Amino acid sequence: MNRFPARSEVSPPARYSAPITLAERRELIPFMHVLIGTAFAAIRPLFLRGVAVSAKSDATPVTAADRGAEAAMRREIERCYPKHGIVGEEYGEKEGRTYRWILDPIDGTKAFISNCFLFGTLIALERDDGGGFAPILGAIAHPSAGVALIGHRGETRLYAADGSKRPVRVRGCERIEDATVLATTHWQTGEQPGGQGIAALVRRARLYRTWGDCFGYFALATGGADVMLDPALAYWDVAAIVPVVEGAGGRVSSWSGGNPLAEPSLVATAGPLHDEVLRQLRMPNARIGSG
Repeated sequence: MNRFPARSEVSPPARYSAPITLAERRELIPFMHVLIGTAFAAIRPLFLRGVAVSAKSDATPVTAADRGAEAAMRREIERCYPKHGIVGEEYGEKEGRTYRWILDPIDGTKAFISNCFLFGTLIALERDDGGGFAPILGAIAHPSAGVALIGHRGETRLYAADGSKRPVRVRGCERIEDATVLATTHWQTGEQPGGQGIAALVRRARLYRTWGDCFGYFALATGGADVMLDPALAYWDVAAIVPVVEGAGGRVSSWSGGNPLAEPSLVATAGPLHDEVLRQLRMPNARIGSG
């Protein structure tokens, strides 16, 4: 006879960050602050200065701020942890054992060159316990605002330039009709793939805005939004966000519902909405305005 599973039999949602030890927290969170400060020092003097913009091989823009911030962070890592690996958007991969840093010096370069304050720096620390690297610590840092989120399994904290800090949590939201939905770009622009599923989701939402790139995840983790969507990303876009959102009590997956680190894309939610959001996104023939 078929029966509904008892509450105790329902599997908890998958988590994609790995646990961090107390010793790692004590040593590496302060070093994360060093890297954030290093990136801020390289980026801030160039923001709103009309820096030159070049096109990379994939046609995405890059500036001296992107390259300078990553180079400065790599120097700090190599000085303090020469055996750690590094993967950076601008300067590629340096192999290492056990630990690996993932660097996206300016997530939202298009925002940066447009004098928009929503760009940020993404930093992740991964550990390989024998089954491959997984993030144990992540940071979403906003140079223009002087704030940063640092998260890991257990908690995410907001740090401000005045020295204050406090834990943050996602907010409760049970219905898409009550949700604030964010995305990096509008699905009809062609910059990222979209479809009728996302169109219908947006029409159901209480509020929809393209306050995107890493700021969308900052807003989600601090209780300012309920859903953040990115259907196509690079690995360095994802690795830092996973522990920050999970540490704040939220949920992440790839666009298909799987591991966003294996399929670089993100659906991030405050939690209760996640399965319904995924169902809505999978409806290729969804009628806009249905709900």
